[in-house]
Amino acid sequence: MARLYICFVLACIAVVPLVTSSGIVVNRLPWKIMTINGFSWANCDAETLPGKINSLTILPDPLIIPGEITVCTILNTTAPVESPAKVSVTAEKQILGEWLKIPCLDNLGSCIYEDFCDVLDVLIPPLLGSHVRSRCTHTGCRATVRLKRFTSDEIMRMLEESDSEHEDEPYVPSDDENYVPQVDVTEEDSDIEQEMVIEHENEYESDESVEDDSVPQSAGDIWTAKDETQWCSNPLPNAQTKSRNVLRQRGGPAAISNLYTAKELFKSIMTPEMCDIILRETNRKAKRVCDAYNNELVQRFPDSSKRPPQKTFKQFTETELHAFLGILIAAGVHRANKENLEEMWNVAALPLIRAAMSRDRFKMILRFIRFDNENTRAERVQTDKAAPIRDIWTMLNSNLERAYKPYHCITVDEQLFPFRGHTKFTQYIPSKPAKYGIKIFWACDSSNAYPLQGQLYTGKPTDGPRQVNIGERTVLDLVSSYKGSGRNVTTDNFFTTMELAKVLNSWNMTLVGTVRKNKRFLPNNMQPAKERPVYSTNFAYNHDATVCSYVPKKNKSVVLLSSMHMTGEVEETLAAKPEIIKYYNITKGGVDVMDKMLGEYTVKRRTSRWTLAFFYNMIDVSGLASYIIYREHNPSFRAKDQRRKFLKDLANQLCMIAIEDRSTYKMIMRNHFLRGAVEMVLGRCIVVASQPAAGPKIPHGSRGPSPIVGSCYVCRDLRRKQRKTRKSCVVCVKPICDEHSVAKPTCITCKENQ
Repeated sequence: MARLYICFVLACIAVVPLVTSSGIVVNRLPWKIMTINGFSWANCDAETLPGKINSLTILPDPLIIPGEITVCTILNTTAPVESPAKVSVTAEKQILGEWLKIPCLDNLGSCIYEDFCDVLDVLIPPLLGSHVRSRCTHTGCRATVRLKRFTSDEIMRMLEESDSEHEDEPYVPSDDENYVPQVDVTEEDSDIEQEMVIEHENEYESDESVEDDSVPQSAGDIWTAKDETQWCSNPLPNAQTKSRNVLRQRGGPAAISNLYTAKELFKSIMTPEMCDIILRETNRKAKRVCDAYNNELVQRFPDSSKRPPQKTFKQFTETELHAFLGILIAAGVHRANKENLEEMWNVAALPLIRAAMSRDRFKMILRFIRFDNENTRAERVQTDKAAPIRDIWTMLNSNLERAYKPYHCITVDEQLFPFRGHTKFTQYIPSKPAKYGIKIFWACDSSNAYPLQGQLYTGKPTDGPRQVNIGERTVLDLVSSYKGSGRNVTTDNFFTTMELAKVLNSWNMTLVGTVRKNKRFLPNNMQPAKERPVYSTNFAYNHDATVCSYVPKKNKSVVLLSSMHMTGEVEETLAAKPEIIKYYNITKGGVDVMDKMLGEYTVKRRTSRWTLAFFYNMIDVSGLASYIIYREHNPSFRAKDQRRKFLKDLANQLCMIAIEDRSTYKMIMRNHFLRGAVEMVLGRCIVVASQPAAGPKIPHGSRGPSPIVGSCYVCRDLRRKQRKTRKSCVVCVKPICDEHSVAKPTCITCKENQ
């Protein structure tokens, strides 16, 4: 029993036919569209014949010519096939109601084949330039067919050559005088790699198992690694480009983001949903602290007449949160992120900061900002050490992935965010500049360092066994969204394994990365040796990947693995570096470049809370991502300090609504220095109408209001130490201290009588 699977795609053109002596119909213009309806097929005497067609599908239905036609068929034999198998084929046409036998011309038609394997050579259309590799054994025949692609110019040139060779041949009419489909495979984005397999019994081999696991005779020396992986000294024969090396997706930012401003781009990453979570939990925390303080006052001072004023909390708004983010970004751009808050709100400091928010309000947000519900945190931390930041971190990753698609290569590496405070997963990496911090695994676009996906490393799980193959699992988690895209993944020796390369191959993706020399899948000739000359390279090949060992200096070697490169190409220079190393050097720096750009204009401030420190890093990542998207949409935006200008514009746009609101408050605008800062940012003059002061007139002298000199009368009544003051109540003009006064210098007694 044998089964024949054939499936291929034809891009057909409709033209005027011209028949040559070889029986092949070539064509000429004019072009014309034709539709064919009602395709059907049936087996003739299927019970008596030794073989039958199980299925035959031609898509689309109806057929449109010119266009793309997909033909898939499965043929079964009812008897065992032994090689060599003699096959006799009879082909007939129905003309004017009678069936006429088609003669055998160039092994096409009614022919007799001495060996069934020879049939495979004539099953492929001549214009496909096919490559057939077959092998017959005592159990049957097996063949792999690879279809070759031609451009439209190449097809027309072949048609002209065929026409010139047979100019004197007579014209032989066909059944269809007008239109005959021809092959024109010109789809650049597709990878046509089809196969035709005849197998013994009813076993089926999928398209992913095209490669023969057996080692060909031309493989050269065979090496076996410690884990039984076999390697060859010579490259394996390859008819065409591997399907995993064909890029199937277009990279770049989402098209709609072309219309966004800097603020809108930032808000597409740091979305309003994330801001809602931050505002809700921040207000919850602030209200809880305020209520606890007021309850303590009630307990300490049962007498309301002698009780200090209670605190009232004004909830934070989205406008204030945007102004808070804008101030942080502006401070990072001007390298003021490490300055004291008193200096940031100094008269000589940046006007944008003083105009957007008061210093005390900024301190309140820094104190109360939270990112999760504290009531349920204890339960969630039992299973997730990063529970206090998990919600908005997951949302940020989703937004980063949705806003941008990578180009041909993805770089996977680690980022160590500097932090020396207390966490349950602080990492120590001596090779990093900061040495201590929070480790994040990142997948970035190697061409522009765009952060695609991040994974926070929280160490060993609280419950369960110790993790193994962390690097391999991390890479698969980060790039799983790009299955079947044909992209490459570049990693360092922490992540690269042979199993990872095989899994990515099954995903139609490739892997290029350095390899640790103690890996069991490496052959022995990959190790450094004294007899190996400098700038020499050893290669080893198999069906899944290629490994190379390059000697940059004596007794040293660098080992790389690549499932993209299947040949051992070496540059013609003195260093003689392999193509694998050149490609790795170009694509390895995606995450490192991102980390460097984040540290250049970081918003990070000193804090002992790891959640707030991690939130600073999220702001930096959002700003960098929005900048890269803006630059991709605006190629002309190529100033020397373009990122600095972008971040300054972003900070201004985030703070602008808050500044406009503050400019309408007359009490705030009476401050000369603050009004000047607002006018400088808005670019217009602000006029504040003067209002007469309420209450009794304070006696004036020749030098202005007479100063009040004395001690607070409330403190005297409470029998406390006399507290000297120069302030007085605007109603009774009695001396009052700051503790026993409200917003306006009014004493407690007069305020209760109002």
